[in-house]
Amino acid sequence: MEDKRSQILGAAQDIFNRLGYSKTSVDDISQAVGMKKSSLYYYFKNKEDIFMCSCKDEWEGQFKLFAEEANKKSNPAEKIITYIIQSLAYYEKVVVQHKIPVKVLIETRNMYREFMDNINEGRIGFYKQCIQEGIDLGLFKPCDTRKVAESIFTIKFSIQYDSFNMFLHKYPNEEDFLHIKENIIFAIGLIIDGLRKK
Repeated sequence: MEDKRSQILGAAQDIFNRLGYSKTSVDDISQAVGMKKSSLYYYFKNKEDIFMCSCKDEWEGQFKLFAEEANKKSNPAEKIITYIIQSLAYYEKVVVQHKIPVKVLIETRNMYREFMDNINEGRIGFYKQCIQEGIDLGLFKPCDTRKVAESIFTIKFSIQYDSFNMFLHKYPNEEDFLHIKENIIFAIGLIIDGLRKK
């Protein structure tokens, strides 16, 4: 069963990458693996389920790479900003490359709460580590690193989520993504400035 599931996910990922989310149908995926559509539903609930499962490993790997890249910066504040910029750029790439409606991203987030919570915990952990590094280097004031890390995560998520809610019935363009990024970086910059020792 696991082999068949993996085969379906591999075929689905190829088709999603080629056609985009919106133009890919469950029929396309079932034909690619030589199955009836009804048999496909034995392994997955729907197209959103197939899409999310086909992307999970890639998404987990990407966030590890974001941390590795950000850690190349010497300044903990730059590490946080670099990590956020990379995650926003990747989010944009996923939306644009797969032509995924924002509504679907919001729905899949709710469907895969445990998986998303694990990714989000990794983000918070990274921010916390950077804040502690800043304190140890004498750059940041002593603080509750967990609470500040959670605040950074919440502010980024809130701006991003609120902004994307405006695109439930239309597709965001590059300028929209740039505007969202600028708003997030500005807000996170205020938190970082508040951490700095004067």
